Amino acid sequence: MAKNSPPKGPAKPLKPGFGMQGSFKPTVGLPAGAASGRPTVSVPGGSLGGPGGFQPGAARGSAPSREDILRILQLGGAHLAAGRLDHAGSAAGAVLKVQPENPDALHLLGLVALGKGSPDKAEQLIAAAAARMPRHVNVWVNLGNAQRDQGKVEEALISYQRAEMMNPDYPDVFLERGQLYQQSAQFHEALENFRRLIELVPDKASSYMRAAAAATDAGLFRDALDFCRQAMNRLKPVPTQIKSILAATHERLGDLPEAIEWAEAALAETPGSARALRTWSKAQRRLKKGDKELLGALRARLESIDDGQISAPEARLLYSELAQICDEQKDAAAAFDYFTKMNDRTLQLPELKFVDRRKFIDEVDYLTGLLDEGFVSNWSYLPEIEREAGHAAPPVFLVGFPRSGTTLLDQTLDAHPDVQVFEEYPFLGRVKKTIEGYPEKLSSMSEKEREAARQVYWSELRKEGAQFENKVIVDKMPLSLVHTGLIHRLFPEAKFIFAIRHPADCVLSCFMQDFVPNASMQNFLTLEGSAKLYDRVFTLWQKYRECLPLRIQEVRYENLVADLRAEVEPVLTFLGLDWDDAVGDPAAHALTRGTIRTPSYSQVTQPIYSSATERWRRYEEQMKPVLPILKPHAERMGYSL
Repeated sequence: MAKNSPPKGPAKPLKPGFGMQGSFKPTVGLPAGAASGRPTVSVPGGSLGGPGGFQPGAARGSAPSREDILRILQLGGAHLAAGRLDHAGSAAGAVLKVQPENPDALHLLGLVALGKGSPDKAEQLIAAAAARMPRHVNVWVNLGNAQRDQGKVEEALISYQRAEMMNPDYPDVFLERGQLYQQSAQFHEALENFRRLIELVPDKASSYMRAAAAATDAGLFRDALDFCRQAMNRLKPVPTQIKSILAATHERLGDLPEAIEWAEAALAETPGSARALRTWSKAQRRLKKGDKELLGALRARLESIDDGQISAPEARLLYSELAQICDEQKDAAAAFDYFTKMNDRTLQLPELKFVDRRKFIDEVDYLTGLLDEGFVSNWSYLPEIEREAGHAAPPVFLVGFPRSGTTLLDQTLDAHPDVQVFEEYPFLGRVKKTIEGYPEKLSSMSEKEREAARQVYWSELRKEGAQFENKVIVDKMPLSLVHTGLIHRLFPEAKFIFAIRHPADCVLSCFMQDFVPNASMQNFLTLEGSAKLYDRVFTLWQKYRECLPLRIQEVRYENLVADLRAEVEPVLTFLGLDWDDAVGDPAAHALTRGTIRTPSYSQVTQPIYSSATERWRRYEEQMKPVLPILKPHAERMGYSL
């Protein structure tokens, strides 16, 4: 029995059924009720869920009494807590007809707008409520939520700070602000808030689950285990969700026997949990790679689940694992069908309801239309920079299309004692937000403005522990290639490592990958969307290469897995480094590093394999509709279709 493993007991049969919900998110727009577990909206003088109904005590036509107003607000709050947004909105509207400036009704109507995906309208209404009852802590938290949902990070932080000043022990401040930091990839700040949430609400599993989720997002998997152990010590009985998180975290770390034990402990309590079942199956596949009998048994077990009886998030996890099993069995038709089902369920996730997949596409298209030799030739003069003072080397950007081998390459380079790779942190995105008028601003940028932006970038890296003085710093964010013009303008000394893989393999692999969904990754939910995004991104990249004097070293995935040293040694030379034997074993380094945040974590912790090369040919029938889109790019890079 491994340390901190679940207690042994009689084996229980694993039966299909309902699984746990995996998001742990509060009702939209409401503080998550960290203390009670239920969302609330404060109404002066009353509590939610009380007797309701707009029934004036006086004769018909007379003004409603204070008690009447309170009842309808209570009723509206109860509707809101139950998710009946239209009813809640009607209640708020009824009050505002007779009291147009009633702050509770304005607050309630703002929460309705937030729940319906209109955070801008919600902000206006809740701000009006806050102006009329400025000492109401709950209103300031909700104002912060409305601002957060619009991407107004600084404004939201100010609102949360106002709430904290009113009540330093109000749990929802730390819950909501922690989520803001987590969403904006400021993981250390998120963890600080969730630790405080645990102090304030130590008897709720959700506090530990949120902290563990933030630690996982940060790649701090050992910290995630620690949060689960704290929950185990304080909560009796240990919630099934904690056991599922322990299983998933051990699987991420490659502690496969422990992962299987914890998954079985969770499944003994919740037999139909797709989350625990996927971890259980995946850990066994990794432990007995290529075992045909095992694959058949796992497939039969997962296919026995009644997918009509589980939620879309749970079904998504189930289909993801079934697709991987079928792919390993070389059953391309079944695998493709399950990948399609996985992506269809992803589209049903509540968090994607208001995500605009075209936002990223439109940005790429705009940059492509803007960029030409005429635009670049009109850039204001800025002096060349060879190296930032106090830095051992110029910055390096590892870019490429997702699933082109960037994770394997980043583990390989990070194994070198003189290299420090930062894995998919939105450093450049934070810099971009500080440049008013981007991308047109690139044309007129002054030296002072460039220096200010550079310092923002260095500061963000420094927060994450960058060792500028004695390391080559590599910023690995594949789709940063979309902003190559910004990188070159700010860092003319920068070097680019460009990862290449067969376009058909790239696109198929993106379609097959269970990405954390966001505006850009949402384009991978269909094969056509993946191919069209690839076409757009590489059309823009080609224009950058034609218009800008970039310093680029290409790395071809197929060569990397065939002869790692032959492909990587020129990269090290490009970076001014000598070969080091540690570079030759990226799997060992990945296991030691233990902080792989990308979906490729299970691939790069095993010996290099070439089975993913030319995988698309097994799916050629399914790929036929998109091959014409990819053909020009394949030919340019020397691949055949």
